[in-house]
Amino acid sequence: MSPHALRSCLACLLASSILFAPPAPADDSIAAAAPRDAGAARPRIGLVLAGGGAKGGAHVGVLKVLEEMNVPIDCIAGTSMGALVGAGYASGIPAKDLQTFVTTIDWKSVVGGLGERDLQPIEEKRSGVTYSNQLELGLRDGQVIMPPGLVKTAGIEDLLRSYVANARMQSSFDRLPIPYRAVATDMITGEMVVIGSGDLATAMRASMAIPGAFAPVVTDKHILSDGGLVRNIPVDVARNLCADVVIVVDLVEPAADPAKLQSATQLMGRSTDVMIVANERLQLQTLTERDVLISVPMGDIGTADFERIPETIPLGETAARAAAERLATLALPRGEYLAWRGKVTSSQAIDAQVAEVRYEGLTRVNPEFLASRAEVKPGDKVDTQTLSAEAQRTSALHEMESVAYRLTGDPAAPTLEWLPQEKRWGPDYLKFDFGMYASEGGDLAFVLYGKHTRSWVNELGAEWRNEVQLGYENMLVTSFYQPLDTAQRFFVEPRIALVRTWEDVYLDEERIGRYRFSDVGGTLDFGVNLGNYAQGRLGYLFTRREASRDTGSLVLPEGDANDAGLMAQFTWDSRDTPFNATRGVAASLEYVLSDESVGADRDWQRIEAGLGVALPVRRDVIWLTMAGGSALGTDLPTDRAFSLGGPSSFPGYELGERRSREYWTVSGSYLWKVKDILSIRGQALYVGARLQAGQFYDRISEVDGALAFVDDSAVYGGSVYLTGRTFIGPLTVGVGVTSTDAWSLWIAIGRPVGHGTILEKGVFR
Repeated sequence: MSPHALRSCLACLLASSILFAPPAPADDSIAAAAPRDAGAARPRIGLVLAGGGAKGGAHVGVLKVLEEMNVPIDCIAGTSMGALVGAGYASGIPAKDLQTFVTTIDWKSVVGGLGERDLQPIEEKRSGVTYSNQLELGLRDGQVIMPPGLVKTAGIEDLLRSYVANARMQSSFDRLPIPYRAVATDMITGEMVVIGSGDLATAMRASMAIPGAFAPVVTDKHILSDGGLVRNIPVDVARNLCADVVIVVDLVEPAADPAKLQSATQLMGRSTDVMIVANERLQLQTLTERDVLISVPMGDIGTADFERIPETIPLGETAARAAAERLATLALPRGEYLAWRGKVTSSQAIDAQVAEVRYEGLTRVNPEFLASRAEVKPGDKVDTQTLSAEAQRTSALHEMESVAYRLTGDPAAPTLEWLPQEKRWGPDYLKFDFGMYASEGGDLAFVLYGKHTRSWVNELGAEWRNEVQLGYENMLVTSFYQPLDTAQRFFVEPRIALVRTWEDVYLDEERIGRYRFSDVGGTLDFGVNLGNYAQGRLGYLFTRREASRDTGSLVLPEGDANDAGLMAQFTWDSRDTPFNATRGVAASLEYVLSDESVGADRDWQRIEAGLGVALPVRRDVIWLTMAGGSALGTDLPTDRAFSLGGPSSFPGYELGERRSREYWTVSGSYLWKVKDILSIRGQALYVGARLQAGQFYDRISEVDGALAFVDDSAVYGGSVYLTGRTFIGPLTVGVGVTSTDAWSLWIAIGRPVGHGTILEKGVFR
């Protein structure tokens, strides 16, 4: 999400009451001011750290200079990223350790969700993919409910808990090594809330919760979001807390460019900046001659440029050194300063042996299911890394919005209490998707897709799933996924489906007809989940198929037929993303046996397997794929034959241009990354080059004026394309050619369109 997009969210949601927030703090007992010490031999120094997202890394540079100059800090007030840096320093973390922390954060993981897919159960990967967007809505009392934030905050919350792990055990921020306050905005009243007690990680999260982007922190009295809306530079908060003198760190952006204030979106984004600048100006006007203002010019570093945080630290150092003369008047003799520093320094490491593990606050999810997936058991030794890894495993589950924890009881043998937050907009979820495919050869196909899921229907975690799709392939599907054990290792899933598709039929690269296939039937699967990567299914299927010619010549037989019998599937998926993976393996095997003894009108078999591997090479990626299918010597009906063609299975051919009873194909692609669109979300554009070979057996062809099945020689192909995950979903534009003189120019957006080989369905979608 770009800075302007984030700011647009702010402007849309808060353009009214927040603009008129009162200049004085609305201190409603969340924060009690620390009493002044009238006998202090030196002025008490309050540090004020402004909000600014990624720009807030500059605060660390300022702190480094303050330490070099022996300037002590008696209290800290911060907003947003200033609240994060300030909380760490108030907890006793020295500047050099803060620098290590902020420069080693994996923001792609924390904000972008990189790595979360590795932790998801295989059934979630298999059933939950949408392509054009990641938006999941709720459905309650007949109303559609938006989630409270567009970006999942579980990774951020886990980061904050690890950052101040020991300080979280101190409920009053007055009793931290350095007294501290975080500033948030109450979205109910539009007033400032000064947070001085509670969970320190939650206080930081509230101060950083950009409305629309991140879910707010909800308490009994407040709905708390980003404090920058009402007090981005909380000078008055620091004065009320302890300060005789304040050191203010202001993060200064360049003046607005009139050329970039032309569109409605640009102006809406700028309106948020104006609100923030207005409340900053009011606070800066209260500074006196005794106070020190450190203004840090940020250049072109924006609010959302988290991966540029290392660049901000030197900017803070430079700005602080420019104020060295003023800061020197606040410095202590070296010995006194070292004594102060030793007194306030505190480790945030946790080292404990857990006596008991509990799960609190769950209303839908069975805690025994979470316990079955847990790796931390009673009697285990834990540290911050162990607890963080466990929290990430749990928060990766679909039903979870976030997962907090606390250690209670005996510090030597504490009870580990997990506090998972189920999604507030569940348990009924809606997803929508869109796909489009067009080619120079005349293919133009659209699909609109919607899915409803009712999760945790019972204590074993059953799900009722309903899907509808309109367009190139129409379908209406309902299924009931029922785990058979608490750990959800074994399951059964009955499924009923109505599917109607239109498929073109070709003879030797010439499109000669279009057929409609209407299928009514279902499956009954029994399966096993093998960890997060693998799943096996075995079941019975029944489908009544009606095949009819829509246009063109009669090539395939028309009429009705029942197919019934055994179906077996195996799936493996360790990819980092379902589209344009940069690492991992996807594999799928499917076997179908149709037999008259179990209700079929025709006997046949088919087996198909596919494998895809993504290998990272520096910034680039290598893709390797192979697939093959066989009728195993049976008389496979032509309407059940394998069909290849299109960018997923064989570029150069149109969708379904090669229809055969057996085939094999292999390909290799190299993708050069040419542009990051939004690096933190893994969105980038690649230029790819692909070489492919394949062969088709028992392919429908024309021999001496009659239809026949022929075996082809090996076919070779190549393609070049531009592809990537973008704001509108997957995008691919390319051109492919084959050794049979076929060629195709295509564009595909969003949900993949096309069906046929295993490379175009199931795990490979």
